[in-house]
Amino acid sequence: MSYRLEKFASTLQQALGEILSRESLNPEFRRTSILRVLPAADLKRVTVCVSCPSDRAAAVLEQLQRSRGFIKKQLARKMILRYMPELDFTLDTSALLEDRLDRLRPREDAPPRDNNDHEAADR
Repeated sequence: MSYRLEKFASTLQQALGEILSRESLNPEFRRTSILRVLPAADLKRVTVCVSCPSDRAAAVLEQLQRSRGFIKKQLARKMILRYMPELDFTLDTSALLEDRLDRLRPREDAPPRDNNDHEAADR
């Protein structure tokens, strides 16, 4: 990603975080974190990866999609842009995937497995 896109993504991520945590009246948005902002090359569309408590993830994502107009209006007040990008909110599943991998990965404090266990079971 070019420097311009990285700078835009960083500024947009910060502004979105402020809007959701301070300016929104929805209490669900205050528990939502903006993890990544992925702008298109022409800056007309932005994918916003969010993380929220898993029990309410689908509802929060739907509420974010419905309040795109409010969020864009607040962004326009914070950022001076020629075109305000369309916002696409998606749930970032990397944390969930990381948790699943941690459960599958053997832990260091677990006792080592004995490779001869299968031989003992055959006898």
